[in-house]
Amino acid sequence: PRGASEDAPMEELLVINVVCRDPLGFKGPELLQSILESGLRFGDMDIFHRHESMTGHGEVLFSMANGVKPGTFDLDDIDLFTTRAVSFFLGLPGPRHPKQAFDVMIAAARKLAHELDGELKDDQRSVLTAQTIEHYRQRITDFERRHLTKQR
Repeated sequence: PRGASEDAPMEELLVINVVCRDPLGFKGPELLQSILESGLRFGDMDIFHRHESMTGHGEVLFSMANGVKPGTFDLDDIDLFTTRAVSFFLGLPGPRHPKQAFDVMIAAARKLAHELDGELKDDQRSVLTAQTIEHYRQRITDFERRHLTKQR
């Protein structure tokens, strides 16, 4: 199967928001440390991306934007930076192995929430339940099924 071309329209967007329980928000340096440990690297569009390899090489598995508009991060100002929320997102068509990419994304979001007292929310900003996660996985399965039938 050919890789998703750069201009392929986005069919599915799986979003996990991590919202800080502290009204003051996540602090830049702590946020940075947690996501760097999960292998995310600052890059295109002034947001963070997780590539296939922890070193920042290979295809992008998923990305993380600032949950507050305009959604970007300013690394020069990271020491004073705070935000109430961040959004992890994975677009389909995207990574070659979207289920594994989704698992890595969930792990990074959970780690962040655990370390910095955040709460996991879905794309509607409702609490992320095991059921929602299952629903996201089903969306990936459905997407893969649609694309398999297209390739025959």
